[in-house]
Amino acid sequence: MKKVLLVLLAVVLLGGAAQAQVFKLSLWGDICVPNEDYTGGLELAIGTETPAVDGVQLSFIYAQTDKLRGLQSALVSSTKDGQGVQWSVVNLADQFQGAQFGLVNWSKDVKGLQWGFINYTETMKGLQIGLVNIIKNNPTFLPVFVFVNFSF
Repeated sequence: MKKVLLVLLAVVLLGGAAQAQVFKLSLWGDICVPNEDYTGGLELAIGTETPAVDGVQLSFIYAQTDKLRGLQSALVSSTKDGQGVQWSVVNLADQFQGAQFGLVNWSKDVKGLQWGFINYTETMKGLQIGLVNIIKNNPTFLPVFVFVNFSF
């Protein structure tokens, strides 16, 4: 009976350790609990740099990830490869598929929607809505246009 209880206790403890990445608290950068390179759930932070996020990354000042699959929100959000939603004052992305909502949306390649005061991308398959909309390499419409710009 003792062996069964020890095995159950080990499974619970190891299961809890494996699921520690489901919730992450971050003060700034590497000052976080747990200190992992992956978050597969909810991350709450003042400022954070996590290499991969599948879920929600909410930060007060700065949120950065190399690979995002989900929602990212902060004063400044940044990702190299994002899929989902960025909802911040400033959104930065190398490649983004989904929707960016902010005062400034700045990306190299977008597939989806940019909604903000200033929207910039080098290439796009989708729609920009804002005061200034720039699609640098736009084969469909104009490279710069007010209120709405698109490329499909």
